[in-house]
This record gives sequence, structure tokens and C-alpha cells, in this order.
Amino acid sequence: MKSTLKTLPLTLLCVSLVCGAAFAQLHPSPSGPVHSRFGLPISRPGAQPTGLTNREVPQTASPDLSFTFGILTFPGSVASLASGANKAGHIVGGYGPDFALQYPTDHGFLLKGTKFTEIDYPGAAYTQPDAINDAGVIVGFYGASFYDEHGFKLVGKTYTSIDYPGSTWTSATGINKHGDIVGGWGTSGVAHSYLLSKGVFTSIDVPGAVYTAAFGINSAGEIVGWYGDSSGDSHGFVLNSGSFTTIDYPGGYSQNYLADINDSGVIIGGYGEWTTINGVDYEWEHCFVYESGQFTTFDAPFGPPAATQDWHINNKGVITGFYADNSSTVYGFEATVGP
Repeated sequence: MKSTLKTLPLTLLCVSLVCGAAFAQLHPSPSGPVHSRFGLPISRPGAQPTGLTNREVPQTASPDLSFTFGILTFPGSVASLASGANKAGHIVGGYGPDFALQYPTDHGFLLKGTKFTEIDYPGAAYTQPDAINDAGVIVGFYGASFYDEHGFKLVGKTYTSIDYPGSTWTSATGINKHGDIVGGWGTSGVAHSYLLSKGVFTSIDVPGAVYTAAFGINSAGEIVGWYGDSSGDSHGFVLNSGSFTTIDYPGGYSQNYLADINDSGVIIGGYGEWTTINGVDYEWEHCFVYESGQFTTFDAPFGPPAATQDWHINNKGVITGFYADNSSTVYGFEATVGP
């Protein structure tokens, strides 16, 4: 790991109710399965999901939340992502020119106060940290090329590769305080998810789904993510004690996802329709906080943004993610949720 001391260019402003979110995605490459920043190959056709326990679509939104935003960019970078924060306020993310092209980030970083420490898996062509727990354990994925992918865990300065048995690619996207990890795995273009707990892998698949993307896990073992159906739509899910619950933002939007759930049960995610920003396709357009059966939407209030993406939320209500401007240049952000 390489360490550099930099000053974070941080701008804060208060916003009481704002809207929006989006994950940018690559279309499949004819020369092989290109993986998105979420550790999944892009795949839209397939079978309609069945067997879900229920579908929650609350009809009201809370007027009582406010958001305090800060811009986070790695010094001198073309594009940055803030992917996760722990209770100590330590933030992980990534940066690099290829990230602006919707590939994974070229390099990762850990930010403590104003000190950036670069995170590069040894010998990798790219490294993307996705989450950090309260013990400071970092997970993400790396590859020898943009057609190659392996999960990793970083404890101190020690890297451990994570590969689901028999898979051709693996990612690691979320970790809780117990060290339980969730992520994706697959063979060719087929995408599944997994839970890695106490050294044991358990595959996760929403019944009948085209693909399943587990992204966050809390200390109670509740897992959130999204899945795809045969029409190309995506839907958020919560997995609790073996039962799946679909959660979509109300209004009939075709694209929905859940990104994370903290120990208080607060969920973040997003919704929208496929949109193109300066030649780059985004699957979702807006973010939300889902708490006690109510949705509150928000966008990063800079620009204004063409798209906003939330990734993780910690137990202090700090959300991390990125937003894209009208040129599709992306910037990291952190947002603190308050009453």
C-alpha cells in the first residue's frame, strides 16, 4: 500500500429534501463479459422471478429527514467514488480515468481525516474497494484486466483473495461488524450472489430471477440488493432468515435497487428508468432512504447532478456514493441523514 498525505477538498451544505440516484452500467462487450462497477456482468434477458414472500410499496414519504452533503474527490483525479464509511468516519472509495468510462475504479483509497492511503491489490490492473466495517476491514474486487475479477479482503496491510468455488468471477461488496461478507459470483454471463460467513460460502438467488446482486449486510444478517427479471427490469430485495421481500419505490419505475441496510434497519437504494448521459447509460436515476415503511428521495445538490448513486450507509446515518454531472464525470459524496 502506498500512503500520501493530502487535504480533502470538502464542501458542505444542508439540504432538507432533495431527489435522485443512478448506477452507470456497461453494455456487454462482444469480446467477452465486461463487469460493471458492482462486480456483475451486464445481463438483462431471463425468467420472471417467482416465489417472493411479499411486495412492499408504501404510499407515503417522510417529510422529516434532512441531508448534509460533502463532495469527496481524490486529489488530482478525473473521477472519484466514495463507496463506504465506518463508525469512525473512515471512508473507502476509488478513483481514476477508467471509472469515468464506467469501468471499475483504477485505484482504491482509504481516507482518515485528510489523509488518503492508496489501495492497490498487488499486481492488479485495477482495484475497487466497496465497503469497510467498524473494525476497519475493507472488501472489494480487483482484476488483472477489465475482463477479470476477484474479490478481496484487506486487514491492515494484508490482502486475501476471495473466489467463490467453481466461479469464473467473484466480487465482494458488503461486510458487517462480524466480518460476514456478501458479493457476487458467476460463470460466463450468469450472475449469482453469496454470503461468506466463518469461511463458509452460501449462494444467494432470488427465486426465478435472471440475476441476483447482494450488496449490503447488517449485524443481524439482513441482506439487501437487487435482482433482474425477464423484461429487463430490476427490483430491490431484502433477505431475512431465508425469506425474500421485494421493495420497489412506488410509481411503477422499471429500475429499482437496494444498496445497503444498517443496524437500525435503515435502507438506502434508488429507482428510475434507463437514461443516457453524454453517451453513458445509467440504469437508475434517483436515490431514497427507506425507514419505517416510508421513502424519502434525494439527489446530490451539486451541479445539479444528472444522476446520483448511493452505495452504503453506516450506523451514524452517513451515506456514501457518487453523482454524475451532465458530462457524465463522476464525483464522490458523503451525506449525513438527520431529522
